[in-house]
Amino acid sequence: RRKSVLCVGEDAMALALTRKMVEMAGGRYLGHSGGGEADDDALEASLVKADLVICQTGCVSHGAYWRVKDHCARTGKQCVLVDKPEALSALRLEREALRQVT
Repeated sequence: RRKSVLCVGEDAMALALTRKMVEMAGGRYLGHSGGGEADDDALEASLVKADLVICQTGCVSHGAYWRVKDHCARTGKQCVLVDKPEALSALRLEREALRQVT
């Protein structure tokens, strides 16, 4: 649908799955590690470009977490906070099961 989805976090498996789902839906995937060494300017630029933000709260620095929360609150941008990347891995398992059936 030509929407940009920013995924912030360092869980590689969850990010790969999210990227695949966003692209399959016709969206544009944006990613940022949100780590302690994360470039604040790059994160802010990605937040500005995004239509939706998914933040893996357990996989980002405190600074990145608060930057995401603050930006989304100020702009009214939709933000999904995922405290456990395992929630996204359920989608991966479902996808693998479907692949085995077909």
